[in-house]
Amino acid sequence: MAEVVFLDVNVFMYAAGGPHSYKDVCVRILTDVENGILPAAINTEVLQELLYRYSHIKLSDKGIQLCRDIMKYPLTILPITERDIGLAIDLFETYRAAGVKPRDAIHAATMQNNSIFQVISADKDFEALTSLTRIDPLAYT
Repeated sequence: MAEVVFLDVNVFMYAAGGPHSYKDVCVRILTDVENGILPAAINTEVLQELLYRYSHIKLSDKGIQLCRDIMKYPLTILPITERDIGLAIDLFETYRAAGVKPRDAIHAATMQNNSIFQVISADKDFEALTSLTRIDPLAYT
C-alpha cells in the first residue's frame, strides 16, 4: 500500500476554486483519494482553516459545503492533540525565521506525531521543515 500523504488546505481550495494552474491537478488528487488510489490524511485544523477562510470572504455556505464534502472522502481526519500543540510550538520557534507559519507548524506536528512524512501543498514554506517532504501539486503523478 502507498504511503499516506497529508493534504494541505490549499489542495481543497484550488480544487473548489475558479480557473488556476493548480485547479485541474488538485481535482485529480482528490479524485485519486476518492477512488482509494491515494491514501491521504488531514487534521481538524484543515477544516477550521476552510471554514474561517470562506467565512472571511463572505462565502460561508461554500465553506460549509466544502467541509461536508471533504468529510465524505475516504481519508483520515486526525485530531489536534496536546502533544501536537507542544511540538508545533517547538517547530514554529525553530522554523519561523524560515517562513513557517503557525498553522503549518501545527500540520507538521500532526504529521510527525502520526508518522506521515509527505505533504501535498502549493505552500513552499513547508520545504523549510526537515521532518517532511513537500510535493507540489503540479509534481503529482
